[in-house]
Amino acid sequence: MKALHLVEPNKIELVDIPTPQNLKKGEVLIKMAYSPINPSDLAFLTGGYGVQRPLPTVPGFEGSGEVIASGGGFYANYLKGKRVACVANNKGDGTWAEYMLTDATKCVVLSKSVSYEQASMSFVNPLTAVELGEMAKKEGYGGIVMDAAASSLSKMVLYQARKHGLGFAGVVRKESQVQELQSRRVDLVVNSSADNWKGQLKEWAGQFGKVLFLDAVGGGSLPFDILRCLPAQSKMIIYGRLDFENPPVLSPQDFIFYEYKLEGYWLSKTASRKSFLKSMSDTRKVQTMLKNGFETTIQKSLPLDNYKEAFELYSKNMSGGKVLFDLNK
Repeated sequence: MKALHLVEPNKIELVDIPTPQNLKKGEVLIKMAYSPINPSDLAFLTGGYGVQRPLPTVPGFEGSGEVIASGGGFYANYLKGKRVACVANNKGDGTWAEYMLTDATKCVVLSKSVSYEQASMSFVNPLTAVELGEMAKKEGYGGIVMDAAASSLSKMVLYQARKHGLGFAGVVRKESQVQELQSRRVDLVVNSSADNWKGQLKEWAGQFGKVLFLDAVGGGSLPFDILRCLPAQSKMIIYGRLDFENPPVLSPQDFIFYEYKLEGYWLSKTASRKSFLKSMSDTRKVQTMLKNGFETTIQKSLPLDNYKEAFELYSKNMSGGKVLFDLNK
């Protein structure tokens, strides 16, 4: 089968390797259809991600396809012949291949109205949005702020904020992104490159007792500049690291005097602590979003042969939508 191999950090090769055989009980073999490139995938390619696998390995964390074989067991047998969204087993090869072997519990049957393209992106971003939206509501935050707010994830978090009756503000760095978020009818959007953006954000956030801040930047002063605009006892959750060049500029007195909270979030960890029934419930919520027309923008779909073009296109314009590997070609 055709696949991409990570042979060493930041070195990818297109290879022809044997299709997985000898399935164990509870495993399924999937004929892959599509798989996206996510920021977590790019981090994995550098060797700087939380999941480590022996090299060489097939990268890719999520995708979609048809289950064509089962290793036995009730759920694995049930999935045979079904269209599924799927995630890779952390100890095995990933989704950037024509076929993938994974645990049956890492697959969800698709409704007929959900396309393979949209299904391939139905785990990482949508489940993150569902979890963070529920967290904000459960912990009593009145609003959510996101940086890098022109991302695909921000659209889903906005959906969840509206569902839970929460305010939503976005911080971006380009005027074109301001206009894009305004078209989504967010409560507030500010451009961190413009004057007085901090004053605007502070005024908006002041209407709430506390605010949940979702940070994807991770480096430099911007995340903590945003945090200082929020009411006391607000919480900052770091879920990404788009800025690898600059170390975080943290001010300890802000945490002392304003009782801010700082946490990290990694979907793989939170998902591993959930029961199978809870995981199924969450994925049903995701499919409901997709059936309601809440879809992720796709820049382009490319075959594995064009992997260099795919990486370049996505890396240069992440806010423009997802780039998918079309594994049918």
